[in-house]
Amino acid sequence: MGQWRTRVAGAVQDSWPSQFSGSGRAGTRLRTILSGNRVDAFLASDIGCVRDSNQDSMALVVPGEATLRQRRGLLAVVADGMGGHNGGEVASAVAVEAICRSYFAAAAADDPAEALALALREANAAVFRAAEADSRLTGMGTTASALALVADHALVAHVGDSRVYHCRGGRGRQLTTDDSLIVELINNGMISAEQARYHPARNVLLRSLGTQAKLWVIAQPGASPEPGDSFVLCSDGLWDSVDADEIAQFVATMVPEEAVRRLIALARARDGSDNISVGVITIRAAQPVPA
Repeated sequence: MGQWRTRVAGAVQDSWPSQFSGSGRAGTRLRTILSGNRVDAFLASDIGCVRDSNQDSMALVVPGEATLRQRRGLLAVVADGMGGHNGGEVASAVAVEAICRSYFAAAAADDPAEALALALREANAAVFRAAEADSRLTGMGTTASALALVADHALVAHVGDSRVYHCRGGRGRQLTTDDSLIVELINNGMISAEQARYHPARNVLLRSLGTQAKLWVIAQPGASPEPGDSFVLCSDGLWDSVDADEIAQFVATMVPEEAVRRLIALARARDGSDNISVGVITIRAAQPVPA
């Protein structure tokens, strides 16, 4: 199964001059110019302290072709798979590949928001078909959260409880809303946010990719990125033990690679019972051109 995952990662990387991060500790680094600003990004995933496999997948893609880069910008994705017999590994890898391929495809919708939403819907179909084709993968599914930075806008689409945060001035704001039973219980006034932290149903999802043939997904606009801002993508292995403002304080004072590694270390120290995947994308003002 690990060889299969490597082939998926390689297929994505061969399609565009981009970078892809799977489940290894080494991580993926990217520096580029986007919409006149410098973008510094780093993604990494850690198996944690308890699990014997990593069911998370991540991707970071910037097209090398200038016209496509202008139309589609930067895409970052995190997926947290679920399912026995390595099904979670397969589900997250299939979803990440499908999202990347669909979003940058020539036939994709002209509107980036429509293209991003369609990419997650096509990922849902791809995971569902893969499960149908192999009885060992029956019932597998995955979360997926995708962030696109294009034309001075941030677009977010997600299914499940992997998260995207927007960090500014040491404060973190969650751009996604968990598709979980806990959130529904809180919204209905049945439990408090504090009770939710220890509730036995805190990991129960209401939606995931691949567990049904069709799934409706829309892309939401986030805040327009400004120099100094950071966006953080993560699986629940991070946010279950590190809150939004703690995350924001790390990214405000550290370069992305250091922030990612420190956040993973903190999550391992506090809990570590799940896989931990983190991506930090920081926007900086472009250096002035010397006269």
